[in-house]
Amino acid sequence: MTQPPDKIVFQEESSITLRPGGWRHTATNVEDATKIDRLGKWLWVWGIVGVLSAGLFPRSLDAQSELLQAAGFDSPRIEQLYPADDDESIGELAKLIYRINRLNRSSIEKSLSSETPSSLRGPAIGLGQVVAFEGAVVKVQSLKVPARLVEFLEMRQLDLVTVETGEQGERRAVEVITSGLPATVRSGDQIAALGVVVETKPDSGGDGNVVEAIAALPLQWFPANPEKVGWQLLAQQGVSLGELSGVASRNRQPLSSDDTELFYSMLAAADRIAKLPAAERVAAKPVEPIALLKTPEAFTADWLRMEVEVVQVTRISVTEPARIKQLGADHYYQVDAMGDLGNVKVQIDSGRDAAGDGPVFQNRYPISLVFKTLPTFLQNKLRAEGKSEAIVADLTVLVAADAFFFRLWSYPTAYMQRFGGGDQFGPLLIGADMINREPTEADPVGVSIFGWIAAVAVGVGMLAILFWNVVTGRRDREVQRQRKEREADELRLPQ
Repeated sequence: MTQPPDKIVFQEESSITLRPGGWRHTATNVEDATKIDRLGKWLWVWGIVGVLSAGLFPRSLDAQSELLQAAGFDSPRIEQLYPADDDESIGELAKLIYRINRLNRSSIEKSLSSETPSSLRGPAIGLGQVVAFEGAVVKVQSLKVPARLVEFLEMRQLDLVTVETGEQGERRAVEVITSGLPATVRSGDQIAALGVVVETKPDSGGDGNVVEAIAALPLQWFPANPEKVGWQLLAQQGVSLGELSGVASRNRQPLSSDDTELFYSMLAAADRIAKLPAAERVAAKPVEPIALLKTPEAFTADWLRMEVEVVQVTRISVTEPARIKQLGADHYYQVDAMGDLGNVKVQIDSGRDAAGDGPVFQNRYPISLVFKTLPTFLQNKLRAEGKSEAIVADLTVLVAADAFFFRLWSYPTAYMQRFGGGDQFGPLLIGADMINREPTEADPVGVSIFGWIAAVAVGVGMLAILFWNVVTGRRDREVQRQRKEREADELRLPQ
């Protein structure tokens, strides 16, 4: 029997997996282990350079944030970053973006100076300064990362986005260099950028400088014409879609810290959508589990309805203050369920070292849903069974769930261990609403009617049989009388 999935855990790094014995660093082969070792030494040297730079050039770093000092980017080095027109400058930009991508967004926001004007111009503007602004996309280009750095930085290209910002009548363009930009970003879409200044020019209209270019974290993206209903609903709730491509690229992997921001944003948004009046809700698109397993990228963040059978409900605690504030609660619920596979049989490759064929799923497949708040009927069912206070509660009920598809996530299960190891993977959806598909009354509407119809049909049938017997009996007696008369006529007895 298939075991329910492990509870949702966000790993701090993708190279760490959760096993029954606890946390363990893993490298799949010698090549990966060598890569990790080389990258560690490279970053260690980089850190030493940063410390030395901070000591050798203290005055040149006055206008720069501490994060750049730690990364070893002093003023002379920043001045060589832009314009990025050769392998050397592009490589330096890629290193800087790699470093700031490893930092928490909130920690970078703390480096924002209250003296930084929203117009990105003035005496306080300088290289290395952290800035934030919003604007409209004008065009998107790409910069190819030098081949020698691809292995270490794990990125093949940078995205160069021209953004128009400023108030009406004072609009101007700023170049934003970032990574992980969704391929569906178009001219006219709104973005929000957070990063460090890498290029300025003297302000012709006053004292100080004007920002020309910044190196930024992955952009917050709000499409003008969303391609999917789910994207439109999330954008209306203020959820940035800039991380969608990154989430989609991690299908069939464990959840990691890279998923955290979008996961909690979508969970809070789904709960707000669930509270909208029925007339204002958008109908979800029906989907079968097999579709998500075959082409998960086609459904990322889409608004879907899936028919499932709930098997277990778990209360998940949220302990990080920033996430509690973001979610508006210190817990949410994971609902483990089973979805119908129809006539499709799913076999999972459990690894090259596994003996025999991999595990097979037939008829049903594990589905994971998360809800900020459980629907009322489910709460009542748990209360009726005396499980309302339980952290983990087994429960069986047929439902239809309206939810946003997040991605395929992987997790270890006892069932997979029977086939030589490897992780189970399955759809993870962020739920907004749930509809009870089970009868709610002892004698549901229609059942008694069908019973009466059946009884009447049986009665009519019996009367028809009785009538038929009477009619055929009379016919038989008449036939026998006529036959006897014929026999009497034909058979002449001697006198």
